[in-house]
Amino acid sequence: MNLEGRRVVVKSPLDLEVEKYSIDSDVGNSEFIVKNRYTAISAGTELSIYTGTNPKVYEPNSWCNYPHIPGYAGLGEVVAAGSEVDLKPGDLVFHHAHHSTYDKLYTGYSHYAKISEDLFLPEVSLVRFAAIVLSGSIRLSKIELGDKIALIGLGIIGQIASQLFSLAGGDVIAFDPINFRRLIAKGIGYCVEIYNPSKNNPKDITSEFNDGKGVDTLIDATGVSQLIMANIGLVRPMGQLILLGTPFASYTADVTQLLRQIHLRWLTVRGALERDQISPPRDNSPHSYIQDVEYLLDLVRRRKLKVKELVSHVVAPKEMKRSYDGLLNIKEEYMAVVIDWDKS
Repeated sequence: MNLEGRRVVVKSPLDLEVEKYSIDSDVGNSEFIVKNRYTAISAGTELSIYTGTNPKVYEPNSWCNYPHIPGYAGLGEVVAAGSEVDLKPGDLVFHHAHHSTYDKLYTGYSHYAKISEDLFLPEVSLVRFAAIVLSGSIRLSKIELGDKIALIGLGIIGQIASQLFSLAGGDVIAFDPINFRRLIAKGIGYCVEIYNPSKNNPKDITSEFNDGKGVDTLIDATGVSQLIMANIGLVRPMGQLILLGTPFASYTADVTQLLRQIHLRWLTVRGALERDQISPPRDNSPHSYIQDVEYLLDLVRRRKLKVKELVSHVVAPKEMKRSYDGLLNIKEEYMAVVIDWDKS
């Protein structure tokens, strides 16, 4: 017996469709099937694929070559589970969902966490992006109480970073030219100050913020290489730069200028792609990926991590292309977009 559903397929730059598909409803001992309810769009990674900016889309057999089924964040209900799976039909789960009605998963690779009914909400799918921030940058950066932090970019990842780095003890100031994003961050209330870099020179602001020394930590949440090179001078000697956003677009510049600053000012540069992504929890692992997810879910429940405020749109699957285009071109209206697969 097959399960019939819909899924998003990106076929080439700026070309996608929602197509019908089916999967075998039978599962092996270590397999389970999730019927997705909510899937969240990753504006950075998914738009790099949709626009063709990510060079991997043109490489045969790469993880995102065309045609590509996007998505890696969602919530759903288990509809079938094998005998070796610690889930049963009816369980609600957070997992790395595609933008599709169903996902068939394998316990040896897939990451998932059970969730309670009170967390089965569109905004909770954004916990996937919080896990990226926590496992990839908070855990690696060794932030201490009172550290002065400058954050560049208040998209989804930047908004979540402003909250988690504040909860970790840092004083965060943020920069973004888009008023809509600044207003959201102001309403959430974690940032010490929020600035428009087009009107407020980040160099002047960060100098005043930390007694003329520069910030202890600079977080780039944009993935824009030009901004990384322009802003590395904001970091104090022996400080750190965290590359939270993934650079995709090609950029030509004199890399020696960047390397000289790193070398002469004893800077640490940290790549912040999430870690422990495919390793299952172990007894000797103090912060496994799934433990981080469960902690973040609890922060959402306690309203310490605010994600509802970040969702600007909850849409039907047929509105996927409009959502991608909105995230790409209408930044004063679009923040986080969640697909509701129960909508027609």
